[in-house]
Amino acid sequence: MRLMLASAVIAACSTMANAETQLNMGGSTTSSGFFPYYSAIANSISESDAALNVTVVSPGGFAANTTLIQEGELDFGGISPDLIADAEDAGFDGFRILWWSLPAIQNIMATEASGHTTLQDFQGECFHPGMNGSSQQRNMLRVLEALDIRPQLYMSDSVDAINAIRNGRCDGQLRATTAPRLDSASAELNLTTPLRPIGFTSEEIETIRAAYPWMGFFEMPAGVTERSEPYTVHAIWIGFAATADMDEDTAYRIVKGMIAGLDGQRAALPAIAEVDVLQQTLDVSEYPLHAGAVRAYREAGYTVPDRLLPPEMQ
Repeated sequence: MRLMLASAVIAACSTMANAETQLNMGGSTTSSGFFPYYSAIANSISESDAALNVTVVSPGGFAANTTLIQEGELDFGGISPDLIADAEDAGFDGFRILWWSLPAIQNIMATEASGHTTLQDFQGECFHPGMNGSSQQRNMLRVLEALDIRPQLYMSDSVDAINAIRNGRCDGQLRATTAPRLDSASAELNLTTPLRPIGFTSEEIETIRAAYPWMGFFEMPAGVTERSEPYTVHAIWIGFAATADMDEDTAYRIVKGMIAGLDGQRAALPAIAEVDVLQQTLDVSEYPLHAGAVRAYREAGYTVPDRLLPPEMQ
Protein backbone atom coordinates (compact mmCIF):
# COMPACT_ATOMS: atom_id res chain seq x y z
CA MET A 1 0.00 0.00 0.00
CA ARG A 2 2.84 2.37 0.91
CA LEU A 3 4.61 1.53 -2.37
CA MET A 4 1.44 2.31 -4.35
CA LEU A 5 1.00 5.62 -2.50
CA ALA A 6 4.61 6.60 -3.12
CA SER A 7 4.24 5.79 -6.81
CA ALA A 8 1.11 7.90 -7.02
CA VAL A 9 2.88 10.85 -5.40
CA ILE A 10 5.83 10.53 -7.78
CA ALA A 11 3.49 10.39 -10.77
CA ALA A 12 1.61 13.47 -9.58
CA CYS A 13 4.82 15.40 -9.06
CA SER A 14 6.05 14.40 -12.50
CA THR A 15 2.80 15.59 -14.08
CA MET A 16 3.06 18.93 -12.28
CA ALA A 17 6.69 19.33 -13.33
CA ASN A 18 5.81 18.75 -16.98
CA ALA A 19 2.65 20.87 -16.95
CA GLU A 20 2.60 23.87 -19.27
CA THR A 21 2.43 27.37 -17.86
CA GLN A 22 -0.03 29.36 -19.95
CA LEU A 23 1.06 32.95 -20.59
CA ASN A 24 -1.08 35.57 -22.30
CA MET A 25 0.93 38.14 -24.25
CA GLY A 26 -0.74 41.38 -25.30
CA GLY A 27 -0.18 42.40 -28.91
CA SER A 28 -2.34 44.61 -31.10
CA THR A 29 -5.11 43.98 -33.61
CA THR A 30 -4.61 41.26 -36.21
CA SER A 31 -4.72 43.94 -38.93
CA SER A 32 -1.61 45.64 -37.51
CA GLY A 33 1.61 45.40 -39.50
CA PHE A 34 3.31 44.25 -36.30
CA PHE A 35 1.06 41.23 -35.69
CA PRO A 36 3.33 38.69 -37.48
CA TYR A 37 6.16 39.84 -35.20
CA TYR A 38 4.09 39.30 -32.08
CA SER A 39 3.19 35.83 -33.30
CA ALA A 40 6.87 35.09 -33.95
CA ILE A 41 7.74 36.12 -30.39
CA ALA A 42 5.06 33.84 -28.94
CA ASN A 43 6.26 30.96 -31.12
CA SER A 44 9.89 31.55 -30.16
CA ILE A 45 9.17 31.34 -26.45
CA SER A 46 6.79 28.38 -26.69
CA GLU A 47 9.14 26.39 -28.94
CA SER A 48 12.23 27.06 -26.83
CA ASP A 49 10.63 26.08 -23.51
CA ALA A 50 8.27 23.09 -23.43
CA ALA A 51 6.91 24.25 -20.07
CA LEU A 52 5.69 27.58 -21.43
CA ASN A 53 2.80 28.16 -23.82
CA VAL A 54 2.44 31.77 -24.98
CA THR A 55 -0.77 32.95 -26.63
CA VAL A 56 -1.04 36.31 -28.40
CA VAL A 57 -4.07 38.27 -27.19
CA SER A 58 -5.30 41.26 -29.20
CA PRO A 59 -7.26 43.57 -26.88
CA GLY A 60 -6.98 46.54 -29.26
CA GLY A 61 -3.57 48.08 -28.73
CA PHE A 62 -0.85 48.98 -26.26
CA ALA A 63 -3.06 51.28 -24.19
CA ALA A 64 -5.40 48.36 -23.55
CA ASN A 65 -2.40 46.10 -22.87
CA THR A 66 -1.16 48.50 -20.20
CA THR A 67 -4.41 48.32 -18.27
CA LEU A 68 -4.76 44.55 -18.59
CA ILE A 69 -1.17 43.90 -17.53
CA GLN A 70 -1.70 46.00 -14.41
CA GLU A 71 -4.92 44.10 -13.68
CA GLY A 72 -3.24 40.72 -14.16
CA GLU A 73 -5.36 39.78 -17.18
CA LEU A 74 -2.22 39.73 -19.36
CA ASP A 75 1.10 38.30 -18.17
CA PHE A 76 3.22 40.56 -20.38
CA GLY A 77 2.81 42.47 -23.60
CA GLY A 78 3.61 45.26 -25.97
CA ILE A 79 4.04 48.68 -24.42
CA SER A 80 5.49 52.13 -25.15
CA PRO A 81 7.33 54.66 -22.93
CA ASP A 82 4.46 57.15 -22.87
CA LEU A 83 2.12 54.55 -21.39
CA ILE A 84 4.59 53.70 -18.66
CA ALA A 85 4.91 57.43 -17.91
CA ASP A 86 1.11 57.69 -17.73
CA ALA A 87 0.95 54.73 -15.35
CA GLU A 88 3.60 56.25 -13.09
CA ASP A 89 1.74 59.56 -13.07
CA ALA A 90 -1.33 57.61 -11.93
CA GLY A 91 0.65 56.00 -9.10
CA PHE A 92 1.69 52.65 -10.61
CA ASP A 93 5.45 52.06 -10.68
CA GLY A 94 5.46 48.30 -11.17
CA PHE A 95 6.27 47.98 -14.87
CA ARG A 96 9.50 46.13 -15.63
CA ILE A 97 11.04 46.05 -19.10
CA LEU A 98 11.81 42.81 -20.91
CA TRP A 99 13.17 44.41 -24.12
CA TRP A 100 12.67 47.33 -26.53
CA SER A 101 12.24 46.32 -30.17
CA LEU A 102 12.18 49.41 -32.41
CA PRO A 103 10.60 52.83 -32.88
CA ALA A 104 7.09 52.59 -34.33
CA ILE A 105 6.82 55.15 -37.13
CA GLN A 106 3.53 57.06 -36.90
CA ASN A 107 2.65 57.83 -40.51
CA ILE A 108 -0.01 60.45 -41.27
CA MET A 109 -1.63 60.27 -44.70
CA ALA A 110 -4.27 62.34 -46.50
CA THR A 111 -6.11 61.46 -49.66
CA GLU A 112 -4.98 63.31 -52.78
CA ALA A 113 -8.65 64.13 -53.41
CA SER A 114 -8.90 66.05 -50.13
CA GLY A 115 -6.24 68.54 -51.21
CA HIS A 116 -4.73 68.51 -47.68
CA THR A 117 -0.98 69.14 -47.53
CA THR A 118 -0.52 69.97 -43.82
CA LEU A 119 -1.95 68.70 -40.57
CA GLN A 120 -3.59 72.08 -40.08
CA ASP A 121 -5.73 71.35 -43.15
CA PHE A 122 -7.59 68.70 -41.14
CA GLN A 123 -9.13 71.41 -38.94
CA GLY A 124 -12.84 70.48 -38.91
CA GLU A 125 -12.27 67.67 -41.46
CA CYS A 126 -12.58 63.90 -41.01
CA PHE A 127 -9.43 62.24 -39.65
CA HIS A 128 -8.83 58.76 -38.19
CA PRO A 129 -6.28 59.17 -35.34
CA GLY A 130 -5.47 55.48 -34.97
CA MET A 131 -7.33 52.37 -33.90
CA ASN A 132 -9.47 52.55 -30.77
CA GLY A 133 -7.67 51.57 -27.57
CA SER A 134 -4.21 51.95 -29.08
CA SER A 135 -1.29 54.02 -27.88
CA GLN A 136 -0.94 55.41 -31.40
CA GLN A 137 -4.43 56.89 -31.10
CA ARG A 138 -3.73 58.34 -27.68
CA ASN A 139 -0.50 59.93 -28.85
CA MET A 140 -2.03 61.32 -32.05
CA LEU A 141 -4.71 62.98 -29.93
CA ARG A 142 -1.95 64.46 -27.78
CA VAL A 143 -0.24 65.84 -30.88
CA LEU A 144 -3.49 67.39 -32.11
CA GLU A 145 -4.08 68.94 -28.70
CA ALA A 146 -0.55 70.37 -28.53
CA LEU A 147 -0.98 71.92 -31.97
CA ASP A 148 -4.53 73.09 -31.25
CA ILE A 149 -5.92 71.25 -34.27
CA ARG A 150 -9.48 69.93 -33.99
CA PRO A 151 -10.43 67.56 -36.80
CA GLN A 152 -13.71 65.71 -37.03
CA LEU A 153 -12.36 62.53 -35.41
CA TYR A 154 -13.30 59.19 -36.94
CA MET A 155 -12.94 56.84 -33.96
CA SER A 156 -12.94 53.24 -35.14
CA ASP A 157 -10.81 50.19 -35.81
CA SER A 158 -8.32 50.22 -38.66
CA VAL A 159 -10.42 48.21 -41.11
CA ASP A 160 -13.42 50.52 -40.78
CA ALA A 161 -11.17 53.56 -41.19
CA ILE A 162 -9.68 52.21 -44.41
CA ASN A 163 -13.18 51.64 -45.78
CA ALA A 164 -14.26 55.17 -44.79
CA ILE A 165 -11.29 56.65 -46.64
CA ARG A 166 -11.83 54.44 -49.67
CA ASN A 167 -15.46 55.53 -50.08
CA GLY A 168 -14.73 59.21 -49.43
CA ARG A 169 -16.29 59.52 -45.99
CA CYS A 170 -12.96 60.46 -44.40
CA ASP A 171 -9.92 62.41 -45.60
CA GLY A 172 -6.98 60.80 -43.85
CA GLN A 173 -5.55 58.62 -41.13
CA LEU A 174 -2.67 57.76 -38.85
CA ARG A 175 -1.17 54.29 -39.15
CA ALA A 176 1.96 52.83 -37.64
CA THR A 177 4.54 51.28 -39.94
CA THR A 178 7.59 49.11 -39.29
CA ALA A 179 9.82 50.76 -41.91
CA PRO A 180 10.09 54.10 -43.77
CA ARG A 181 7.35 53.19 -46.24
CA LEU A 182 3.59 52.70 -46.31
CA ASP A 183 2.21 49.87 -44.20
CA SER A 184 0.65 47.08 -46.26
CA ALA A 185 -2.96 48.19 -45.74
CA SER A 186 -2.18 51.78 -46.76
CA ALA A 187 -0.14 50.59 -49.73
CA GLU A 188 -3.15 48.59 -50.93
CA LEU A 189 -5.45 51.57 -50.35
CA ASN A 190 -3.06 53.82 -52.27
CA LEU A 191 -3.56 51.75 -55.42
CA THR A 192 -7.18 52.88 -55.76
CA THR A 193 -7.29 55.94 -53.49
CA PRO A 194 -4.05 57.91 -53.97
CA LEU A 195 -2.54 59.11 -50.71
CA ARG A 196 -0.26 62.00 -49.77
CA PRO A 197 2.05 61.95 -46.71
CA ILE A 198 1.66 64.70 -44.11
CA GLY A 199 4.71 65.81 -42.15
CA PHE A 200 5.44 68.24 -39.32
CA THR A 201 7.06 71.64 -39.67
CA SER A 202 10.04 72.48 -37.45
CA GLU A 203 7.79 74.81 -35.44
CA GLU A 204 5.24 72.04 -34.91
CA ILE A 205 7.98 69.68 -33.74
CA GLU A 206 9.20 72.24 -31.19
CA THR A 207 5.65 72.69 -29.89
CA ILE A 208 5.10 68.93 -29.57
CA ARG A 209 8.43 68.38 -27.82
CA ALA A 210 7.68 71.17 -25.35
CA ALA A 211 4.44 69.43 -24.39
CA TYR A 212 5.73 65.83 -24.53
CA PRO A 213 9.51 65.56 -24.08
CA TRP A 214 9.46 61.75 -24.50
CA MET A 215 8.08 62.00 -28.05
CA GLY A 216 10.46 60.87 -30.79
CA PHE A 217 10.58 61.90 -34.46
CA PHE A 218 11.59 60.09 -37.63
CA GLU A 219 12.73 61.36 -41.03
CA MET A 220 10.84 59.70 -43.87
CA PRO A 221 12.50 59.58 -47.32
CA ALA A 222 11.19 60.89 -50.61
CA GLY A 223 9.04 58.56 -52.67
CA VAL A 224 6.88 57.05 -49.92
CA THR A 225 4.07 57.75 -52.37
CA GLU A 226 4.46 58.87 -55.96
CA ARG A 227 6.37 62.18 -56.16
CA SER A 228 6.29 62.70 -52.38
CA GLU A 229 9.09 64.73 -50.77
CA PRO A 230 10.96 63.86 -47.53
CA TYR A 231 8.92 64.58 -44.39
CA THR A 232 9.06 64.21 -40.61
CA VAL A 233 6.70 62.12 -38.48
CA HIS A 234 6.54 61.25 -34.81
CA ALA A 235 7.71 57.84 -33.58
CA ILE A 236 7.21 55.84 -30.39
CA TRP A 237 9.44 53.04 -29.11
CA ILE A 238 7.68 49.71 -28.87
CA GLY A 239 8.78 46.97 -26.55
CA PHE A 240 7.62 44.35 -24.10
CA ALA A 241 7.11 44.54 -20.37
CA ALA A 242 5.72 42.63 -17.43
CA THR A 243 5.25 43.83 -13.87
CA ALA A 244 7.28 43.26 -10.73
CA ASP A 245 4.63 40.68 -9.75
CA MET A 246 5.93 38.24 -12.36
CA ASP A 247 8.42 35.86 -10.75
CA GLU A 248 12.04 36.14 -11.78
CA ASP A 249 12.29 32.68 -13.33
CA THR A 250 9.31 33.20 -15.66
CA ALA A 251 10.65 36.54 -16.90
CA TYR A 252 14.08 34.95 -17.39
CA ARG A 253 12.58 32.14 -19.50
CA ILE A 254 10.53 34.61 -21.57
CA VAL A 255 13.62 36.63 -22.47
CA LYS A 256 15.66 33.47 -23.08
CA GLY A 257 12.95 32.24 -25.44
CA MET A 258 12.86 35.55 -27.28
CA ILE A 259 16.65 35.41 -27.76
CA ALA A 260 16.49 31.81 -29.00
CA GLY A 261 14.02 32.72 -31.74
CA LEU A 262 15.46 36.02 -32.96
CA ASP A 263 15.98 34.71 -36.49
CA GLY A 264 12.26 34.00 -36.86
CA GLN A 265 11.35 37.37 -35.39
CA ARG A 266 13.68 39.16 -37.78
CA ALA A 267 12.07 37.34 -40.69
CA ALA A 268 8.65 38.51 -39.47
CA LEU A 269 9.87 42.07 -38.88
CA PRO A 270 12.70 42.96 -41.29
CA ALA A 271 13.14 46.35 -39.57
CA ILE A 272 15.03 44.55 -36.77
CA ALA A 273 17.08 42.34 -39.09
CA GLU A 274 20.32 44.12 -38.20
CA VAL A 275 19.37 45.14 -34.66
CA ASP A 276 21.03 43.84 -31.50
CA VAL A 277 17.81 43.93 -29.48
CA LEU A 278 19.48 43.40 -26.10
CA GLN A 279 22.14 46.09 -26.53
CA GLN A 280 19.55 48.45 -27.97
CA THR A 281 17.41 47.93 -24.87
CA LEU A 282 20.33 48.75 -22.61
CA ASP A 283 21.05 51.88 -24.65
CA VAL A 284 17.55 53.35 -24.93
CA SER A 285 15.57 52.21 -21.91
CA GLU A 286 14.57 54.84 -19.39
CA TYR A 287 12.82 52.29 -17.19
CA PRO A 288 14.18 49.37 -15.11
CA LEU A 289 14.45 45.85 -16.47
CA HIS A 290 12.72 42.92 -14.82
CA ALA A 291 15.05 41.00 -12.52
CA GLY A 292 14.58 37.93 -14.71
CA ALA A 293 15.54 39.95 -17.78
CA VAL A 294 18.69 41.18 -16.01
CA ARG A 295 19.64 37.56 -15.38
CA ALA A 296 19.09 36.64 -19.05
CA TYR A 297 21.02 39.65 -20.34
CA ARG A 298 23.98 38.93 -18.08
CA GLU A 299 23.95 35.27 -19.06
CA ALA A 300 24.08 36.36 -22.72
CA GLY A 301 27.23 38.39 -21.98
CA TYR A 302 25.79 41.90 -21.63
CA THR A 303 26.62 44.38 -18.88
CA VAL A 304 23.44 45.82 -17.39
CA PRO A 305 23.99 49.38 -16.11
CA ASP A 306 23.02 50.12 -12.53
CA ARG A 307 20.37 52.59 -13.68
CA LEU A 308 18.36 49.73 -15.21
CA LEU A 309 18.41 47.46 -12.16
CA PRO A 310 14.92 47.20 -10.63
CA PRO A 311 14.29 48.09 -6.98
CA GLU A 312 13.95 44.36 -6.25
CA MET A 313 17.69 43.95 -6.97
CA GLN A 314 18.92 46.99 -5.06
